[in-house]
Amino acid sequence: MNNTLLGKYCIDTVGYAVTKIGEIKKVTNRTIHVDWGHKVMVYINKDFRWVPVTKEEIEKKYKKNKFSQDALNRATSLGFVIN
Repeated sequence: MNNTLLGKYCIDTVGYAVTKIGEIKKVTNRTIHVDWGHKVMVYINKDFRWVPVTKEEIEKKYKKNKFSQDALNRATSLGFVIN
């Protein structure tokens, strides 16, 4: 893992619905720090299970009806344009 992950996002889903959006804030040799909005979680690299994506990838892939209300609020606060 390296610093190319910084500033990318993680999507947590239930079925096809986006339930959480996390922003990768810090990457070290052993850990990845993800800000989920309500809490910053620290994951050991081997336990990090998300595929980091860019803001543009999220905006293109997920439509408004695929977001839970909390995830939609989080996306808006991060400056995403969700249609």
